[in-house]
Amino acid sequence: MKKAILNIIISLLVLTTFISCNINIRKEALLQTEQENTELIETVEIVETKQSNIDTQKTIKEQINKSTEHQDLFNVNNSFNYIGDNKYLKVITEDLINISKEMFDDEQVVEIPTPYIVKIDDEDKNNIKVYGDFWIYGYSLDGTIFNMENGGQNPGCYYLKEEDDNIEVINHQFAEDGSRFFSSLVEICEGDEDLVKQISNISHEGIEELYDENRIKYIKMYADDNNIKISAYKDYGWPTIIFRDTTDATFVYDFYKSYFDEIRQEDILNDMVERIDYLKSLYMINDLINMMEEKTMDFGADMIINAQDVTDEMVNTLEVIDYGDGSLLVHYDNGTEEGTSLKIQLETINNKRLITSIS
Repeated sequence: MKKAILNIIISLLVLTTFISCNINIRKEALLQTEQENTELIETVEIVETKQSNIDTQKTIKEQINKSTEHQDLFNVNNSFNYIGDNKYLKVITEDLINISKEMFDDEQVVEIPTPYIVKIDDEDKNNIKVYGDFWIYGYSLDGTIFNMENGGQNPGCYYLKEEDDNIEVINHQFAEDGSRFFSSLVEICEGDEDLVKQISNISHEGIEELYDENRIKYIKMYADDNNIKISAYKDYGWPTIIFRDTTDATFVYDFYKSYFDEIRQEDILNDMVERIDYLKSLYMINDLINMMEEKTMDFGADMIINAQDVTDEMVNTLEVIDYGDGSLLVHYDNGTEEGTSLKIQLETINNKRLITSIS
């Protein structure tokens, strides 16, 4: 009897052990299956991500970098040729180019006259008077940005003669420098002080925007005539002015190119902070500017470019990809394998294109 009971106990112990072993084996099998499933899911996600990236690449609207934007057709020997509809400006712009060449004698730039006309008196064809502010600029080309290398302002009057559809410059009078500026301009305008104010942009509301639009018109006139692409212009110490009709990719490229240049520019006037702040105010919304400044303080690096300094490598590898709907990617090398990639969002607010997000 005792022996039988003992055999039963032993059998139960063996059965329990077998069941326990079975449970452990099943647990291990389940864990292995779960691990395999996890790995499978991760593999699928990777494949899907890669496929998504491939699909995204197919939707690229535009991709630009410095090499693709290089202007092989640009030649400083191709002179500006007025192709507008004002018959007097042909000879005036030619005369302004001659003045600039005598004044600066710089063979490495193209001279583009930018007359801002205020009034034309052509009742007497032997003494036509064209009043305005007669600017002339010398530009070099960097990518698709015109950099102003020299320039001059000549407010005053051109005197022309028209005979049998032939127009020639008789003379010109420009305001004198220094203390005689205003009084000499009054004499040129024959005492008409309202005309003087318009010519010399004194008390003329909105004059800066009008001057910019006029300047861009003449730059585009040169670009169209010579079959080259110009997307912006820049004066030394001032932010780049990006043309309104550029593509989103060019807009963002020009912004980052200009941002890099402002940081790298020799700060002779100790105004780098002011220049960069002005650049941001032109092309970024205020909320984003404030957020980027807070992040810059937290991380100790300029979070608009995700770096403390700008290197040649960053400048030379800068590229922008436009995925449409205001979504863009900025990328440049920074010494690491993956480089820097920034997601940019553009929106048009009050007819002005602005960067609203950088991540």
